[in-house]
Amino acid sequence: SRPNDVITPDHAFIWQISITNINQSFSPRFLHVLVSRIADQFPLPTVETCLVPALKPYNRRCTVWSMGISWKSKEGFSTVIEMREDFQCLLCAVSTSDKTDVNYSKLILSVIKVITVACDEFCPSVSRVEL
Repeated sequence: SRPNDVITPDHAFIWQISITNINQSFSPRFLHVLVSRIADQFPLPTVETCLVPALKPYNRRCTVWSMGISWKSKEGFSTVIEMREDFQCLLCAVSTSDKTDVNYSKLILSVIKVITVACDEFCPSVSRVEL
């Protein structure tokens, strides 16, 4: 289930990609692939021992629910990616106490790139706008 404190007022950067045609929507497959790619690239590996050695590389420090994923980076950046219930808007929010940190900008750009590449790959015919 979705954590209660996923998106808070202190998120410093919020970006969204929205469908412009009311008759279209992002596919659940797009969300599934996106969450898998994000979980593979960004959250830190856990320090706990994984009982199944083959799954050890996939044991990550993040929270995943049916419509999104959230995690904290080693630099202290909190990131949330969440699909809205109507599957017409994907929200990305990133917060930090130090907005001048160059790694903060790099993280934002990297996450947006993963989202747009997955969107181009799995939803090429969907009319969308980035805000």
